[in-house]
Amino acid sequence: MNVALRLAAATDAERIAALAIQVFLDTYATEGVRPDLATEALGHYGTDAFRSRLIEARRRFVLGERGPGLVGFAEVILQASVAPGSTVFGAELARLYVQPKAQARGIGRALLQRSEGLAEEAGLPAVWLTAWEHNSGALAFYAKQGYETIGAARYEFQGRRYTNHVLARRLPRRVGAA
Repeated sequence: MNVALRLAAATDAERIAALAIQVFLDTYATEGVRPDLATEALGHYGTDAFRSRLIEARRRFVLGERGPGLVGFAEVILQASVAPGSTVFGAELARLYVQPKAQARGIGRALLQRSEGLAEEAGLPAVWLTAWEHNSGALAFYAKQGYETIGAARYEFQGRRYTNHVLARRLPRRVGAA
């Protein structure tokens, strides 16, 4: 699938929010939309939430578009932080979401590679992320891209706890890097 990558602008918040809610619910609401999932989706993944994140200095969004349609995005925080429960530090890949019908077509890989490139350009030694323990597709995808499980973390919203795997990949040192 041909996909064009570009960095997001503030005007992209609404499309990012719509895609984020779609992917979030497709992943977590496998047995229907519970009240906790609805609250999380509309609050954390709403347009205003993305408008706020889009203007953060160290946060970048890479968009994957096919024609005028947004089919995926990656949200990367270009600030050295320690991955939960580990000593690995680097950029955090906060989200990599691809529209369900567009998955397994190289879009996620392209978004991930561009995110890793941004981390390298920022001089960060690694990229880390968390992925829900029951998201077997995401876990297999990241393993195929060279990410290793380095620990676990819990995410809680609306009184429910979700266990996430913490995954990381050290980035290759660029020639001439200190």
